[in-house]
Amino acid sequence: MKKTILLFIALLIVSAVAHAQDGVTYRTELAGHAATGTFAPHYMTANRYGTVANGCGGYLRAGAFIEMDTTQRFSYAAGIDLMGIYETASPTRRWQDGAFTTIYNRPQIFRIQQLYADVKYRSIFLSVGMRENAHENIIIDYRLSSGNLVLSGNTRPIPQVRAGFHRFVDIPFTNGWVQLKGELAYGKFLGDDYLRDHYNYYSSFITTNIYYHYKSLYFRSNPNQPFVFTLGIEDGVQFGGDIDTYRDGMLVSSTRSPITIKSFLQAFVPSAGDETAAPGDQLFVYGNHVGSINMAAEYTFSDNSELRAYTQWIYEDGSGMNKSNGFDGLWGLAYHTHRRSIVSDVVVEYIGLDNQSGAIPWQPNDWPGTQITTATSGGDDYYNNFLFNGWQQGGFGIGTPMSPSVMYNTDGYMRYLNTRVRGYHVALQGYFHNDWQYRVMASYRQAWGTPFIPARYDLCQFASLLECTYAPAKLDGWQFCASVAVDAGNLIGDNWGVSLSVVKSGSLIQFNKKSDKK
Repeated sequence: MKKTILLFIALLIVSAVAHAQDGVTYRTELAGHAATGTFAPHYMTANRYGTVANGCGGYLRAGAFIEMDTTQRFSYAAGIDLMGIYETASPTRRWQDGAFTTIYNRPQIFRIQQLYADVKYRSIFLSVGMRENAHENIIIDYRLSSGNLVLSGNTRPIPQVRAGFHRFVDIPFTNGWVQLKGELAYGKFLGDDYLRDHYNYYSSFITTNIYYHYKSLYFRSNPNQPFVFTLGIEDGVQFGGDIDTYRDGMLVSSTRSPITIKSFLQAFVPSAGDETAAPGDQLFVYGNHVGSINMAAEYTFSDNSELRAYTQWIYEDGSGMNKSNGFDGLWGLAYHTHRRSIVSDVVVEYIGLDNQSGAIPWQPNDWPGTQITTATSGGDDYYNNFLFNGWQQGGFGIGTPMSPSVMYNTDGYMRYLNTRVRGYHVALQGYFHNDWQYRVMASYRQAWGTPFIPARYDLCQFASLLECTYAPAKLDGWQFCASVAVDAGNLIGDNWGVSLSVVKSGSLIQFNKKSDKK
């Protein structure tokens, strides 16, 4: 492992010399947090790429990067980002030697957080590896939003191969009035060790060795006009997997889903699996799809400030795509001044995941011999699936963190307990001074269990964050951040915490740029 890392850093430097990019930059961070609960407060964990989980701890992080030069016809990027982590342990109930016992687990001490290499030619890009790319979200502001419904930047980067357009491109014969952007990705999930360590081995199932697929397609009107409309769709898929089912602590069945070229095609074009797939994948669409239909309308004022209204319509099957799930989705309003003012950005959002196309799913094919021919779609149970341990990686939800993921299940149940959620989120940021920035976030949400296992009583949660960042102009590359977060409620519990971090970034090796055609 050490030799691999040193070789990769050497390749970064040699590559920068050979192609005369800007050079190699570095970023180091030392961070620590302390909280009163088992887990860190909501906004200390949400949308932070899985870097903070349990109540108290810290990490040391260091990375080296070559940035993409998008002004050049040909360009590339690469990066390696390493973390050393120590956190307090979280409890998990596990069936062991004929009785339940409590096991305490900590996150792994060493982690490769990012390791990637990208290349682009004109508007086409190819990316290989693990990269934090939530900032590429087209619809939402990843720093201020409650989270994208499909890919929020809430978990560690998924190892994958991505390809597509790195920017919007004009569609021929539209004179720039309609633009297109799309992406296609395949990869494999991390987090099997997490599932094995946190599963209770008493009931239900555990699925490991899962593959990943993602695709998106967006259309946008002329961005040079004051009013811009964006319409798109994104779809994430879990497929393959080894499913082990336990009853009373005993392994009762094991199902293996072999991966072939056909598996990748079936994940890309939703269709039923063949005879080699798990029984459920043969009856329904192959894999677990989590997607959204996205729309945004943005108006730019004469002072260059922007007002954007946006929505994400979540779907997991045909009923969601047909919008039989009512107002389920994310609805937001964002205002950006693009100035360092006392209030420079404001985001207000409503999230509804409680309709779920009704509570009862019924398909006559599920019950051979039935005389009932009517089909009813319902019980969408967002982020859960009967073959996979939820839309998560390493315990962190891949979609919105407003729906508490399996990380909070201290009973060892590896599925989402509350998928029927409704909430409100507000965030704003601004500058007290050129060197001083603040961010405030607050949310309130209610939950009612799942369509199949309703909560016994109403659950609610308030969460808030106050963060202040000092980046002194006199200390180039230094950044100091302090934050306080408070949770109150019975969904994830009462909790409060503080965090501190110090970041130093800058140029590791600098080279002169050579001119190139755009």
